[in-house]
Amino acid sequence: MKPLLDLDLLNTFAVVVEVGGFKEASSRLFRSQAAVSMQIKRLEEQLGHRLLERSNQGIKLTEPGKTLLGYIDRILRLNNETLSALSLEPLRGPVHFGIPTDYAQTFLQQFIPRIRDAFPELVPRITCGRSRKLRELVTTGDLDVAIVTGEPQFASEKSLWSEALCWYAPVGLPIDTEEALPVALLESDCALRDIAASDLKQSGLDYHPVLNSTDMANLYSAVESGLAVALLPESSVISARVRPIQMDQLPGQRLLTMNVINAGTLSPNFLEPLQACILAAARAIHDRSAAK
Repeated sequence: MKPLLDLDLLNTFAVVVEVGGFKEASSRLFRSQAAVSMQIKRLEEQLGHRLLERSNQGIKLTEPGKTLLGYIDRILRLNNETLSALSLEPLRGPVHFGIPTDYAQTFLQQFIPRIRDAFPELVPRITCGRSRKLRELVTTGDLDVAIVTGEPQFASEKSLWSEALCWYAPVGLPIDTEEALPVALLESDCALRDIAASDLKQSGLDYHPVLNSTDMANLYSAVESGLAVALLPESSVISARVRPIQMDQLPGQRLLTMNVINAGTLSPNFLEPLQACILAAARAIHDRSAAK
């Protein structure tokens, strides 16, 4: 008979990988560094494989470690769903939501009133960040529900809304393909940064970054002020001083999709109305943007 996997050991492994080391994981897990190391050793012994390579530069997943990581999300999610399904408690207390930084201000204005009306005993806890970081926090159960940017490898996720994604330039900035294109870029690990970098590489255009920022609003300001061109979602464009770029070298308008994901920590009885509140807030934002 095959051994049963220890969920506590799996969770420890997932956290170590997420934060990139044993010291950081010990703070997250409220355990000593030695205890975290011992748990990883026990998991490796149980599976008969070395899962992590340790060095002065940090940790690196082995091939068996990569395989295990691919299953952990589903294992922990099913555990959370089972516990939630057996719970008859009403939804009260803290529920942790993740919202992308660039949408947080407008989304919270629509979302919080709706959630207070639907679940008066619920205490929302909000984390703002980049979509890929929010995905990690959902995987580890640190977030219950999150809104994230859709990516091709997550095609089965529930879509909330879509909007145009396009390269924009200042109205008064002449685009000369003979000169280096001034570009504003996101500096964080996110889908939009990857898309922008891919577009620029495939275009063959000479360019130079004149602004790097973790905040989409700063990219928009760089375009509006005449400093640079940037890849932006349509909802961020609020001025007539900004125009879409018409260049054969750069792609035209595409769709940016925002999805909702969950950790399986909430009962379906509560998750569905929670997602309904999120969807209603998203529709209100979309309708308001369309009316501009």
